[in-house]
Amino acid sequence: MYLSVISLMLNFVLVLGLMQAHQKPPLVVYAQEGQVSVLKIKTLALDETLLKDFVRLIAGEYLSFSVDSLPKQIEGIKPYLSSKPADSILKSFKDNQIIIQKQSISQQFVIENIIITKNKNPFWIEVQGVRNIHANGNDKKVPMTYILEVTKIKPTESNPYGFLMTDIIEKDKPNNKGQKI
Repeated sequence: MYLSVISLMLNFVLVLGLMQAHQKPPLVVYAQEGQVSVLKIKTLALDETLLKDFVRLIAGEYLSFSVDSLPKQIEGIKPYLSSKPADSILKSFKDNQIIIQKQSISQQFVIENIIITKNKNPFWIEVQGVRNIHANGNDKKVPMTYILEVTKIKPTESNPYGFLMTDIIEKDKPNNKGQKI
């Protein structure tokens, strides 16, 4: 009976030792007064606010432009774009550049709502808003919804967010008469 109790106690000590071995050691901070503090370590989970802020930044730059600004804007956010969306918008701009310049076309996308529709890497984020198009002194407002595919990557110096937009899809949205735009 004594051997059973000793065996159970040793197994318990072994389990506790293994549990401690798999946990990260706490970070210790020394204050100037000589006090020691321990910082809590959080598990790395998706910060939805950070993801939504990232989408707001990218959508604002990617979906809004003036006659001469788009290539510079895309160059500014290139660390956050995969080659597919970057090449796609620059190709579209080059194909339509003469018309854009001739008619002084500019566009501003005003974000109204951001919804994370797939909360797993790669994430799908639905961005709802109004596309304001200005051409030859005329304005047109069109409600639009885009789906952005965003992949979580390791943060770098050039991409501190740690997110990369890998695709953007224009989602059909019916207007007031129920017709597709």
